[in-house]
Order: sequence, then C-alpha cells, then structure tokens
Amino acid sequence: MNSHYDVIVIGSGFGGSVAASTLVNAGQRVLLLERGPWRDTRPVRMAGIDKRSPLPQGRHFYSHLLHRLALPWTKGNGIRMNRHGLFDIHLSADMSVICSSSVGGGSHVYSAMNTRPAKSDYWDGHSQHISSSDMEAHYQWMIATMGARQPTADDNIPNFTGTAFRDSKDFIADDSVGQPAMSVRMEGDPDDWQNNSFLGSQSGSKATLDQRLLLPAVEQGLEIRALHECLAIWRTPNGYRLDVQDHQRKQIINLTSHRVVLAAGTLNTLRLLFHSRDVGGLKGMQTLGLGFGGNGDVPAWWPLNSEQNLSSGTPCHGRFALRANDSDQAMTLPGCLPVDLTRYGVNGIEQIPLPARIRQRLQRDLIVVGMGADNANGVARWHKGRLSFRYLQESNPILASVYAHLAEVGRRSGSALRFMRNRPLTVHPLGGARLADHSESGVVNGFGEVHDHPGLFIADAAALPAAPGTPPSMTISAWARHVALHIPNATHKKAVKARSKTS
Repeated sequence: MNSHYDVIVIGSGFGGSVAASTLVNAGQRVLLLERGPWRDTRPVRMAGIDKRSPLPQGRHFYSHLLHRLALPWTKGNGIRMNRHGLFDIHLSADMSVICSSSVGGGSHVYSAMNTRPAKSDYWDGHSQHISSSDMEAHYQWMIATMGARQPTADDNIPNFTGTAFRDSKDFIADDSVGQPAMSVRMEGDPDDWQNNSFLGSQSGSKATLDQRLLLPAVEQGLEIRALHECLAIWRTPNGYRLDVQDHQRKQIINLTSHRVVLAAGTLNTLRLLFHSRDVGGLKGMQTLGLGFGGNGDVPAWWPLNSEQNLSSGTPCHGRFALRANDSDQAMTLPGCLPVDLTRYGVNGIEQIPLPARIRQRLQRDLIVVGMGADNANGVARWHKGRLSFRYLQESNPILASVYAHLAEVGRRSGSALRFMRNRPLTVHPLGGARLADHSESGVVNGFGEVHDHPGLFIADAAALPAAPGTPPSMTISAWARHVALHIPNATHKKAVKARSKTS
C-alpha cells in the first residue's frame, strides 16, 4: 500500500477543493487528481505554476472551448474534443448537462453567487448524523473563504439589478428579494466588470477555488496532479486501487490509498461508480442512479435590444421578482410554485471572436435563469458503458412554474423570452449517489462514506439528498467540509478500536 498519501481526492471542484483543503489543514497527506489543466490566470501565474492552459478567450476560444461532447449515439464518455478544453456537454432527450474541466472545477465558470438552499431545513430528516443547524457553520466558513458579500446600489456596479429595477412598475429587486452574496471584487476597477463570467476570469477578479483554496493548500503540502483522469476504482484487501490516465505522458498508472474521496462532479462521479461496479472493482450500491435531478434550471434568452451595454457588471446582475400590482411586494403567479429569477449579461463577450455587429447585439440582450427545487426523481442509467438519464418533466411541476414566470417576464417587458420547454438543460446536475442512513435508501451514509465500502467517500453533488433550488456551490462545499472533517476522526477511532482488539 502506498503510505505516502493518507487520502486521494478525485476532482477539484467545490467538493474536491474543499475536501482536499480541509484534510490538509487537519494534517493529512493528500493527493488531488484533476482531469483538467491549471488555467492561465493571473493568480496561477503569480503562484509560479508552469504548465498552464488558456481559457477559451480570444484566439483560444474555439480550440479550448470544448473538452468533451457526448451525444445520444456516441459511446462511452463521448467524443474528446481537446484535453485542455473547458466545457463538457452531455446532450440527451430527457436532460442535457453542461459542466466544466479545470483545476478549480466549476468555480471558473460559475456566476460567483453564494447561496444557501431555498428551504432552511434542507438537511433535516435525511440522516441522524447531519442537520441544517450543524451545517450552517460550514456555509459561513465557505462564504467567508470565497470573500463573498451582498452587493448594493452604493457599489455602483454596472447593470446591477437592484438599481435597474428600482423604479420599475413590473419587477422588484430590493432587499425583499434577497440579493445573493457574490465572490467578486467590487472596488470599481473597470477591469472587474468585464470578462469574469462563463468563460473564466483571467484577471482573478472573480474568486475561484484554485486561488482561494488549492494554492494555499499546496503551500501546506497538498500535491495536485493536473490532467490525471481516474478511470476505475478497485477495492482491495487494504483499501483501493485507482486506474488513472495520465494525459500528459499518455499512459495509465495505478495509485493506491486506504481512503479515497470521490468528487469528480455529478456526471463523472456516477460514471466512475457505474463503471467500477460493471468491471468488478466495486460491488453493491443498489440505489446507484436514483434521485437524479437538474435543480429546476431553465435558462432563457431575453432579446431586449437595449440601447445600453448590458454585458458589463458582476458575473450575474442579481435576482429580481415579479412585482405585485400597485405594491412594493414580490409575487408568485397563481397556481405556481415559488421561482427564483436571476439576470445575467453576456459577460465576456468581448473575448469571443465574433463580427462586430453580432457582438454589439449580444451586448444589448440578457440571459435570465429561472430556478426552483425539482423533485430530483430522475434516474441515471448505465448501459454498455454509457451514462444516460430518465427525467420526466410531468413529474417535476417546478418546471411548469418556471416556464410560466419566464413567459410573464416577457409579457410585462414586451419582449418574449426564448427558452426550451421540452428539452431540460442544467448546469447543476445532482443526485444519483444520494445520502441516506441505510443502503436500501441511498449510496452514502451521513458522513459521506459509501455503504459497505469503508474508506470510500463521495463529497460532491452526486450525494446531495435533494435539490437545493438555488445555485448549489455552497451546499456542495458545506457537504464536502462535513465529510472531510469526519475522515481523520473516523480513522482515529478505527485505529483505537484495532489496538484495543490486539491488546
């Protein structure tokens, strides 16, 4: 057994970065594997990281945009476009998913929103070992770590929703709506308001996991191997063996550890678990694939053709709601479930090589994302080495409520929003290896450990017991910290128990 590492962490998104950083701070020797590259951003360059890959900006846009494309007829994980690409796109009839690939995971492409679940009792009732009150400290820790705060009109942020809708008769965006804390510089430097959103932040104005968690952890001993993709997990008498593709040297290597934290992102975590079980590396996990969902995401295009440039500002402009008639109150449409509405400019459009006329038009339009907790009652399936989903819209009424609110936004504004009603698309896939106290109900226990697989933990959105109904980055982070803080204590208890048996 390799004694050099106490824990191997697979994936460096919100789950993997938080888990690795927490374990290193607890004195553990940790190796983190990431299939994507370090990104060439100012904080990474200043840290002296040599091998960096550009973000898909400027002349690198088309070459570095896509990492992998999975279509209904492609085999396995899909077609690899570029190992240095930023996005994975998984297209299917029931649910299409977009995710990313980098050291720092989705933090490079997220909108810098830092939110708790829509329901304050989100964590209650799923396991005796976890509660919403206990998890609150982890939310506070992560939001502080990301340097997030709630923007206000006094920040003079271009296109801030709270300012844009201050005098609107149709929409409301005051404190009653609850603007999210944002992890982005707000000092007013013009560079802070450009090129910090879906295509990454070269300047580092948007806080990302590589700069906030991973680089400090490297100074404390964390080892990160970028462009290393875990292909399979094998349980052994002494722990686990990992088959890992080293994309730099183009060879497959084997790594061993007593403990493994799986945080490769929902789709990749599910692929690894399904494949490892299929080839005999893992067993059991009878509920694997159940409880899959898309968090009720519905993105829409709002073709305002405004006279002003709407592309600048924070990565998201902020939340808004429908205004009730002749009042200062937000409203939910009759017969609908509550829905969050968030405005986004096409931030980063200046870095995309497009004809000037097209770029200028895109700068005058907005993106609106409607969101609410779906029932996470879909199923992820594995057939002939390929992951697919069964997700029924009619079993998730939140989608109809989101559609109705987006249509009402279009009616009130006089500019109809364009969105896909019959092809759900999400950037927040979750579930499939969910939390429950018993293996008959879930894949992991209340500490994130896979049932009947001691030492194997899941610390990303695949383990979430339900859809939070808000951007889940902070919820994933809180879960990962809860899991990681337990690992050293569990190891100590097992060692004490083993010594007591031999004495």
